[in-house]
This record gives sequence, C-alpha cells and structure tokens, in this order.
Amino acid sequence: MIALSHVSKHFGEKEVLRDFSLTLGERGITAVVGKNGSGKTTLLRILAGLEKKYSGEVVTGNRIAYVFQDYRLVPTLTALENVALVLGKDRRGEAVGYLRAVGLEAEAGSLPGSLSGGMQQRLALARAFAFDGDLLLLDEPFAALDDEWKRKMMDAVQDAAQTRPVVLVTHDAQELAYLNCSVVRLD
Repeated sequence: MIALSHVSKHFGEKEVLRDFSLTLGERGITAVVGKNGSGKTTLLRILAGLEKKYSGEVVTGNRIAYVFQDYRLVPTLTALENVALVLGKDRRGEAVGYLRAVGLEAEAGSLPGSLSGGMQQRLALARAFAFDGDLLLLDEPFAALDDEWKRKMMDAVQDAAQTRPVVLVTHDAQELAYLNCSVVRLD
C-alpha cells in the first residue's frame, strides 16, 4: 500500500502542504492538479523520498520510477545506454524494445543533448517504463510532446497503470479528460 497520512511541509514560512492524506490503490492513475506553487512537485518528491523534512507519515514501494520535469537523463550516455542503465544485466537486451515503444529506436546511439525536447521527454518515459517500479511518478510528462506523441504516451501510461499506481502532475485539462484517472486538486 502506498499512502500519505497527515503530511505537512513548509519551506521556511511558506506552507506547501497541510495535513494532506492520500491512499493509492494497487493500480491506476491519480492526477495531481493545482496552481503553480501549490505543492504538486513537492508531493511527488515526498513520495520519492527526496524530501526528508516534513511531518506526517509516508509509506511507499521499494522501487520508484520518476520522470522529472527536467528529465534527468545522463548526458554522456546514449539513448540506449540511458534506458539500459535501469535494467539489470540480464535484461539490458530489452532496452531497444523500450526505445521502439517511444519511437526512438533510430536514435539509440544519440546523446540526449542532440535530441529535441520532446524526444528527451519520450526517452525519460522509456527509462521509467523500463525500470518497472512499484510506483510511477510523472511530473508533467507530456508537456513537450506534439499531439500524436502525447496520445501515444498517455496510452502507454494507462498501460503501465494496469500493474502499478501512477501519480501524474499536469496542468492540462485535455490530458485529464483523456486519461482514466482520479484527480486530486491542491490549493
């Protein structure tokens, strides 16, 4: 079970979360929406264990895949190596399949810096899917994608949500309408 119970978080005098509780199901998508500065990314960082100073209780899975807004790709590794990095030695051969799934098989030997923003975002998604975590955290994962790739990646996220919980931050009402998800609004 993945849950936050009575979580509060401050940055100095600014209160970002107050007495926030949420329990995720074994699978499915939970979209987190709200204005800039409402605590959406902070919530993801708490779930990922990256924020340590908060009150309340958080229980998460052992393996968490996270697509950050800035993608966090390793700039000195090729697209193929970025995906293979999260696969165990016995699964590295699967990396090409993950690239194929996001339309980047032809870019396997390319460094992230030579890819467009949308390609980098798809590469970050491929790496998260390859990691196969207990929880998938996505911070505005479709922002740099054109309409065609946005639909394809939303379908891939829905597929991933069949086997694990997904928490997705978005500002896009069309994404919410397309995805089969529950919505949490932060004020």
